[in-house]
Amino acid sequence: MVKISIIGSGVVGSATGKGFHKLGHDVLFYDISKNRMETLKKEGFKIAHNVKDALQHSDITFVCVNTPTGDNDEQDLSQVKSALCSITDALNQSNKYNLIVFRSTMLPGTMNEIVIDYLDQECKKTRGKDYDVCYNPEFLRQESAYEDFFIPDRVIIGEDVEDSSKLLQELYKPLTEKIIVTSPKAAEMIKYTSNCFLSLKISFFNEIGMLCKEIGIDDRAVSLGVSMDKRIGKYGTIAGKPFEGACLPKDTKALSTFIRKRGWTPDLLKVTLDINKKIEELVTKTALTK
Repeated sequence: MVKISIIGSGVVGSATGKGFHKLGHDVLFYDISKNRMETLKKEGFKIAHNVKDALQHSDITFVCVNTPTGDNDEQDLSQVKSALCSITDALNQSNKYNLIVFRSTMLPGTMNEIVIDYLDQECKKTRGKDYDVCYNPEFLRQESAYEDFFIPDRVIIGEDVEDSSKLLQELYKPLTEKIIVTSPKAAEMIKYTSNCFLSLKISFFNEIGMLCKEIGIDDRAVSLGVSMDKRIGKYGTIAGKPFEGACLPKDTKALSTFIRKRGWTPDLLKVTLDINKKIEELVTKTALTK
């Protein structure tokens, strides 16, 4: 049994904590939302009063705070930075080792340039000795996060110090043997590439669907015929719906902006977003005419 704490107990944090609790570990939840804490407490789970309390009573801490996209389509890291500040203060007052694992979706370089850099400058403890930091992106669907936790296609772990993720790997072994250990930057990119490809796939088949309607072809027959190719699959091939939810729109916008700020023109992602907007407008127009 491993003592685990969760910082940020929304969809991802709750699914992660409840999943590890189901596997027999001792889990402690923390969130700034009092309503979430009350709900978890009523469900019979342990809750922490603050971040210091969470770290002091755990061997491994999962940080699962939100990283929304702001009005400028850039990633908003304010919640990550707030949690990072609290974690640093807690580590400075701690007398025990703790593995800090970030699960929040973050653009490539964020772990090294913001998280690890901040800890190296502000934490009095020694990274690699008194504590370690890893990145473990989640691939959970919002509507079935808890169920998805138990059937991962793979587990991605980004570690900065060699072998620092051993405890984390042991936690996941009951769920899958497909554990990939790489750098934090590569792990961040794997998460964004996965989400943005799904966005691109949905927009591609929406474009095909619009073309089919334009020239009098049954787009459902086309979707069925293409989706039966095992290299492609059914997901995202049904035309007429935009990609939506908590992850795909914000992550596609964030990576597109991230690429553009580096002097590249993200043609495919820009087209993906443009097609999605067109589908959203068509869906809204159709709904209004009914």
